[in-house]
Amino acid sequence: MQQVAKRHLYEIDLMRAFIMLAVLSVHTTSFFLSQNPDMSPAFLTIGSLLTSMHFTRESFMFMTGLVLFVTYYHRTFRAIDFWKKRFLLIAIPYLAWNVVYIIFKGLYYPSHNYWGALALWNDFRHSLFTGNQYYLYYVLVSMQLYIIFPLLLKGLRKFERYHVHIFIGSFVLQLLLMAICKFVLPGINKATLPPVLSNLDQYRDQFVLAYQFWFIAGGIVACHYEKILAFAHRHHRAILTALFCAVPIVWGHYFFDRLVLHEREGLAEVVLQPIMVPYSLIVTANIWYAGVRWAERRTQPAWQPFSWFIKRAANASFGIYLIQPFPIVYMEKFMHHLRNIGAPTWLHYSLWPFCILFVYFSGLLIAHWMGKIPYISYVVGRKAPFSRVANKPLRESSTTA
Repeated sequence: MQQVAKRHLYEIDLMRAFIMLAVLSVHTTSFFLSQNPDMSPAFLTIGSLLTSMHFTRESFMFMTGLVLFVTYYHRTFRAIDFWKKRFLLIAIPYLAWNVVYIIFKGLYYPSHNYWGALALWNDFRHSLFTGNQYYLYYVLVSMQLYIIFPLLLKGLRKFERYHVHIFIGSFVLQLLLMAICKFVLPGINKATLPPVLSNLDQYRDQFVLAYQFWFIAGGIVACHYEKILAFAHRHHRAILTALFCAVPIVWGHYFFDRLVLHEREGLAEVVLQPIMVPYSLIVTANIWYAGVRWAERRTQPAWQPFSWFIKRAANASFGIYLIQPFPIVYMEKFMHHLRNIGAPTWLHYSLWPFCILFVYFSGLLIAHWMGKIPYISYVVGRKAPFSRVANKPLRESSTTA
């Protein structure tokens, strides 16, 4: 295998920064949705907006596949070296934050017998296998991807001439899987299933197969990056037009599900449903291309402040993701307090964007400084150098890259 110099895609930095902002926007907006009666005009309006923001999970999976294949497709690959590097930067945060979240919930939501040794151990063990502590499902899925990545890499290398066919087949399979998640699984009585199938059904959001298209799509884009980039430059207007058409279609789909089919909110808004496959692909393509255009201008003087922010936000993105439950919990506590003291509704909603920014920037600040501290930096998926005066400082790494 001919060695190719490792390439840094600056457009991915912008994707990390703004998809993470969208992730926190989803989680913050969910709180405002829950403050309204079901089927009220405010509830349906926020619900439709929230549904159109549900591209973030798919975008992150696509980005992970893209960066992995850009890094390794044209280079000599050794699975053992890959696993040692990747799992060091993702397993440590996964173990650490499971412990932190369990302790935090025990302190913030005290319950009888929670602190018993057996109860804590059972909670920790269950959390490790299911990724059910707050938003750790993404980390669990990423670890599953790392396990099978050598097979995916070998497959795309061997069948390079069939990449278009693989892409289409993976897309169709994803639609089929999402149709099963949306229309079949909710109607099955889990008690009638074998334990293995029952667990797969219950924790399907945490299973790598549910996101297979996004990893494969990211990999195929990485394998033909320059050709796809040239295509995007030629058709950027069509890519943007598709976005402006897709958003109202998703809104209409949500209202149809709720008002015509009378689906419950959780089903109408669910991430794992067929319409989110083409929709998320269109949104992801637009965010990626926005990153491409920024990367072309990032060194220009007028763009320097924005580029400074993107660099730090991208580096801290994984840490922001892990830290987010704490500012979200305290944001919700503050908003509940406002409601209890009789604050007007207009004030409640006017604070919505500020709540999003609070969650984002508080997480960014904490993650940024944690990433500078040796040993502690591993908890947010970074490697901090031990000395700033070393002749060759360690290169920082991110688990989402």
